[in-house]
Amino acid sequence: MNKTETIQVITLLAGNYDSIANKDKNQKQLMIATWLECLGDLDYQLVLQAVKKTIIESPYPPTIHEIRKNAVEIINPTTQRTGIEAWEEAYKMICNGSYMTQEEFDSHSPEVKKFFGNKEQLKAYSTNTDFNMDVVRSNFLKQYDVLVNREKQQKLLPEKMQNMIGNLANKMDVKMLEE
Repeated sequence: MNKTETIQVITLLAGNYDSIANKDKNQKQLMIATWLECLGDLDYQLVLQAVKKTIIESPYPPTIHEIRKNAVEIINPTTQRTGIEAWEEAYKMICNGSYMTQEEFDSHSPEVKKFFGNKEQLKAYSTNTDFNMDVVRSNFLKQYDVLVNREKQQKLLPEKMQNMIGNLANKMDVKMLEE
């Protein structure tokens, strides 16, 4: 999305919300710059649809967060499984873990694979006779919610910010290794 398109989006919002229409020139310029920075990585038509969806859903002016959230939902409709549904997959993986090939492991959902980390960790769960399956299930359900929420939050960030955060994290990892 470019500056002209950003102005069009804000003009649409101003036509629907007096609090945006009544901003002075400096406030509008700041709003344009901020929205362009935070939404500029998205396609104009996608932002337009997300804004319209927000206008329909809320009597209050939308935030950048709401627009990005609606844009992500338009692209990736929420068909997320519940933690219990994901646990069923994880339990089957544990039951077959000692015989599972890497290809089979790779074929499972990303969220469940993240819990186990890798095929060897899964094998450790499946061959350990001292662990309590209720404890594993409880840990899985807690971790699953954390992983899914983290993934949702990550998708809301502009790609530029995601890259910057990734670079900062890599620098921190290098710095910690050096110490």
